[in-house]
Amino acid sequence: MQAEVAVYLDEIRSHLHLDRETESRIISELYSHLQEKVAELQERGVSELEATREALASFGGARVIARLTYEAYSRGSWMEALISCQPHMIVAALFATHVWRQPVMVGAAFAAIVLIALLGSRRGTPTWSYSWMGYAVFPFLILTAMSWDPVVRTVTYVARGTGEPAPVWELALLGVLCVFSIWLVASTTVRSARRDWILASLMLLPIPVLAIWLLTVSHSDGFVVNLLRSFEVRFSRWDTAMAYFCATLGIASVLFIRVRQRVFKAGSVLAVGIVGGAAVLRSFWGGAGVLEILLLSLALLAFLTSPLLLRSIVGREAAARPS
Repeated sequence: MQAEVAVYLDEIRSHLHLDRETESRIISELYSHLQEKVAELQERGVSELEATREALASFGGARVIARLTYEAYSRGSWMEALISCQPHMIVAALFATHVWRQPVMVGAAFAAIVLIALLGSRRGTPTWSYSWMGYAVFPFLILTAMSWDPVVRTVTYVARGTGEPAPVWELALLGVLCVFSIWLVASTTVRSARRDWILASLMLLPIPVLAIWLLTVSHSDGFVVNLLRSFEVRFSRWDTAMAYFCATLGIASVLFIRVRQRVFKAGSVLAVGIVGGAAVLRSFWGGAGVLEILLLSLALLAFLTSPLLLRSIVGREAAARPS
């Protein structure tokens, strides 16, 4: 009996896509109900094997049970939806008020975002925390941008013999920071994908546009130079588009928390990420035509659905099986 029940419960668990605590509770309750049903049938004189099969048949298909259970437990409260959209609104406000050109204010905002993301991680990584985690990695993207200037100076010196190379200690420090940043983003994405690829996509949602915006801003004179200048006003021409984009991501995160069906959750993430991202990036590159926009949309689609492929590679996080 245990083998057939275990296979049935494992299949349900593999399609639940809920947090480990909730999944363990649901699987334990299903296991108890199955045991009661089998015991009831055995009291009527049915053999244990036949009672097990009849009990499993009466419960219905594993995927149907998983889908109905997911829809019953995946919907968050309005408070969770409000918390989930806050990092998007904070960053939108930074762009709308042009405060992002003040390094101290930006540092304080992202320090708060990182702190709340860490608190969410310590509380079992609830669904609302994935929006915060997406912005929490942005400071490490800034560190990566900061490493570009010393590396370019050093490569130019080695290749052409002009200028001065960066100190070895500076290159070593920046190398460590870059490796750590890549590891942090990759490990967080893998851990999120193990639970649910849609949550990983929700986390990655703002990263491509923010990264391209950062590269665009820091392209002309280098990130450090622009930082010391408190970012020139000429870079503010994209602020309105970035503010609207981040606010739209906030609305998408609310929909993600409140809807029950997975198809709508995935649709809200992919549609906003692709359409909104392509629209903002088109404002960066004003001369982009239909073909360029199509290729850009396909690239965003591949990026946001990459956790689905990643999950098929790394597998799913283990959950305790009822004994």
